[in-house]
Amino acid sequence: MRLKDMSKAMKMKKHHFPEDVISQFDLIMQTDGEYGSRENPFVDAMDRLLTEEQRLLLWEVGGSCTGGGRYAKTLRDELAGKPLPEKIEALNQNKHFYDCHLNEDGTVTAYAGCHCLQHRAKGTKPEKTPSAYGCAAGAAFQNIRDALDVKGKARMKSIDYPVKGDGKGTLSFVFEVLA
Repeated sequence: MRLKDMSKAMKMKKHHFPEDVISQFDLIMQTDGEYGSRENPFVDAMDRLLTEEQRLLLWEVGGSCTGGGRYAKTLRDELAGKPLPEKIEALNQNKHFYDCHLNEDGTVTAYAGCHCLQHRAKGTKPEKTPSAYGCAAGAAFQNIRDALDVKGKARMKSIDYPVKGDGKGTLSFVFEVLA
């Protein structure tokens, strides 16, 4: 998880995060130790202190991990100059990416999140929080955005969180590609 990127985004005046909220995240960022000593409290604070809109913004910039980046760059180079529907079709045929669907309104629905989702809530939390899913969706979004070569031109719109016991257990998210 790219906590520094998310923390930096919170401090940008244009995003209008309240100072008292920023200070709570700053305290978390001062924690040092093994993996999880900052990440888990950060995710918990996101669920507790931020609106869904604020969290979507942070997941766009900070997501989960940087894994998959090399596959995204290779695919981006292969698909350069092709129209978006063709890029999405190629992305769906690549074993390193999750399925995407181009919706009638021009948004894209992507299914699942990064592989880190399985590691995010180890130990104390058997169930994943909305922000744990959101961070995983954010990482998948970043890789898909890079593969489609729409960096800086795509925004996360919503996340459909899995519901415990519903049988489907899938995570999906919607993003739009801006002109």
